[in-house]
Amino acid sequence: MTDVLVISGTNHGFADSAAVIGGFLGDDPGISVTLTDDKSIFNSSKLAEHDVCVLGSGFTRSERHADGTATYHSELTPEQEEGLFNFIAGGKGFVGVHGTGWWIGGKAATMLGGHANWHPPGLTFTVNVDDASHPVMQGISDFEVEDEIYMSAWDPAIHVLASAQWADKAHPMAWVKPYGGGRVFYTTLGHTSGTFQRSAVQQMMRQGTLWAANGAAD
Repeated sequence: MTDVLVISGTNHGFADSAAVIGGFLGDDPGISVTLTDDKSIFNSSKLAEHDVCVLGSGFTRSERHADGTATYHSELTPEQEEGLFNFIAGGKGFVGVHGTGWWIGGKAATMLGGHANWHPPGLTFTVNVDDASHPVMQGISDFEVEDEIYMSAWDPAIHVLASAQWADKAHPMAWVKPYGGGRVFYTTLGHTSGTFQRSAVQQMMRQGTLWAANGAAD
């Protein structure tokens, strides 16, 4: 049994998406899901009870102002961040969704493998599978989705699993990487919960979560 911790929260509108993700992951008889918005678990001994953490509410919260500017605040305390990083580096798994990579830097960007601070308006586009042999992408063909294409800066060492074209350039939509003794799977997809209603995305998320937890997709 793979024990999955799904962290909910209103930041990046992730509460609805977290409920959908927790639902379809929990439908797998080999997965046990804990869904919570209590981020204090990151610096609690209870974190070690889980095999993998799914986070979409991110590390950074933006505050929009009337003049069009924004101020960015930390979503997690330094102690919570350190607890999460140690959890992953110690051999556990991490699944990052969409806004987890938005306006981050430092250790968070190193762990995740990249970050983004701009995207064109939402649109319908094709997600191209770049490595169909990887356990996360097995059985998944190219698919269409209505979402945002993050303009990401990424570590060249990441293993890109899927990408999308915009302005004559391929932009990573999903990748994997190690972090210490643990495994990281990140997808830039997930602006709304509708993304996670799509069967291809559900399969990718399920296989990505199992891979991050166990190094395999079953």
